[in-house]
Amino acid sequence: MRGLTPQVSRCESIRSDTIPSFRIGVMKAMNGRILEVSTYKPNNHGPDWTNEMFIVPEDQTLTQALTTLLVLKGLNT
Repeated sequence: MRGLTPQVSRCESIRSDTIPSFRIGVMKAMNGRILEVSTYKPNNHGPDWTNEMFIVPEDQTLTQALTTLLVLKGLNT
């Protein structure tokens, strides 16, 4: 796909009724990576996020870890 350049778009407004059910963050660690998974649960007193950390060893690819994580989270819902 030669000749294509990435495009950056700007969002002027964010819908307030679109709240993600979970977020995944990736952090570097000494011997691999850490996946931080934040899960949203509605609460009348304000947003309620639960955070979990998963260690990804150096010999495991990020693709393998994310696949396993998404399967686990899918089974828990």
